[in-house]
Amino acid sequence: MTLLQHYQLSLILIAAVAMPLGLWVYVKRLHNRAARVFCLYSMGIGIWSLSQMLAGSSSDPGKSLFWARVMFHVVIAFPVMLIHFFSALLGIDRRKICRVGWVLVAAFLPFLSSDLFLHSGQSLGFLRSLPRSGPLFLPYNLVWFGWVTYALSLLVRYRSAESSFTREQRNLLLGAFLLGYVTGCVNYLYFYGICVPPLQPFACYGVPIAWLTIAYTVFAYGLFDIHVVIRKSLIYSILITVLTIGYFGIIYLAEWTFQTTIGYQSIGISMVAFATMAVVFQPLRARIQRMVERLFFGASREELVKRLEQLEEQVRQAEKLRAIAILAAGMAHEIKNPLTSIKTFTEYFPEKVNDAVFRKKFHRILTMEVQKIELIVRRLLDFSKPAKLQLQPLRLSEVLHDTLELLSHECLRRGITIERSYTSEEVIAGDAQQLRQAFLNLLLNSLEAMDRGGMLTVSLIEDEGWLRVTIEDTGKGISKSDLQRIWEPLFTTKANGTGLGLSIVRDIVKDHGGTIVFDSHLGLGTRCTLKFPLVPPPAPQHEKPTEIATSSKSLKGEEV
Repeated sequence: MTLLQHYQLSLILIAAVAMPLGLWVYVKRLHNRAARVFCLYSMGIGIWSLSQMLAGSSSDPGKSLFWARVMFHVVIAFPVMLIHFFSALLGIDRRKICRVGWVLVAAFLPFLSSDLFLHSGQSLGFLRSLPRSGPLFLPYNLVWFGWVTYALSLLVRYRSAESSFTREQRNLLLGAFLLGYVTGCVNYLYFYGICVPPLQPFACYGVPIAWLTIAYTVFAYGLFDIHVVIRKSLIYSILITVLTIGYFGIIYLAEWTFQTTIGYQSIGISMVAFATMAVVFQPLRARIQRMVERLFFGASREELVKRLEQLEEQVRQAEKLRAIAILAAGMAHEIKNPLTSIKTFTEYFPEKVNDAVFRKKFHRILTMEVQKIELIVRRLLDFSKPAKLQLQPLRLSEVLHDTLELLSHECLRRGITIERSYTSEEVIAGDAQQLRQAFLNLLLNSLEAMDRGGMLTVSLIEDEGWLRVTIEDTGKGISKSDLQRIWEPLFTTKANGTGLGLSIVRDIVKDHGGTIVFDSHLGLGTRCTLKFPLVPPPAPQHEKPTEIATSSKSLKGEEV
């Protein structure tokens, strides 16, 4: 490459990095003042670099002068924009200083298009033509450099006491801007008639490096409170895409070589040759892809699918165990009462072993209390057992009653009042164990949202062929932004949450042909509404019995 080509390439790279980054930050943080100023500054950097390239590449002195003047009409605002940007990041007020800066910009603007600032010049080194500085160019430079120095000093002098701007972000940003301005300002030497290869144009490559550093600060350190997760899967996808392009490129090149060597022009022969080479190269491509998969993920795609299925099942079990941990205290309380009765009768048994009435009563009560304990333990074990969906006719009121009984001790401990309203005993097709798990997850979320007492309302009502269950609490509620993300896997606002509880609930409800809707407001509580299709009434005996329906009917409103 020639020096002129390096000059052009370095300036194009600046625009190619700065302008997309600025637009992306603006889109991600539309209402952030620092992001808006940064976007304008990035656009200005792009205009500067492209104008500088056009000014130095043109062989026409008039066009070169025009583009140089366009460039300085943008560059003159850089120091003040930089002060705005750093002030917003640091959370400091520098509006008065900025006003003075804009006054100076306005004072210089009328002279930027005059020969007092720049006038036509001749070729300079590898540049075909470039303007030369006028009498006002040096004073402008001194003022401009002074304001840039002041802007950068803000990063050194001030800490981010009232903003999210961290020390790591500051250090990276300061280093990037220093590198960018030191290497970029070498271009000012051209206008003084100074060209010192290889300092020029290679120093200008420091500017795109500086902007890549700024991009790294955004991605890796969350500048502007933008958090981007760059996973191995992204790198893997890019690499596979590159390999695929290269794979088809090799096939095309091989086919073109054969066509040139042999000299055939038939499209049919070309297609056959292309297909043959694709078949020959396919095993090589598959082997390379497997190598890449093992390099990035330590396993093939099939093995990864199996691992993912195992992890999903483990997460489901973890959600059940989380509920079991809370239920344990309530279980201990419920088991304590039957054990007290058993202990009391056992203590009296040696004295009244010959008493037939006592023995009969002892046998009856012992059997009853053991059955109670057995029932409690069986309920607890049901939650930890992995089971496939088994739809059977059941009453939701009984499932709700059993689930609330399991949580009665936890509600008492938290000072939460339970209000129940079951106005329907209709039957649905459901799996009692899975429905119990779904209701348990929802009820636990409601309890955890009410730290210091409250009201938990559970209602069941028939609604035009559906059974509607409403679970409502008086807890802290969910914000609008979080409410839109509650179904996202791994999204959680709890310190020890997995972010999969509601996903599991949604899957269970969908498996039952039902729908689930959340309505919540911060400070006012949350209402969850579930609907399940009723079992159709039995068909007349002369007709074929209707099977249990589990398909979901259409509902109005926002439902999942």
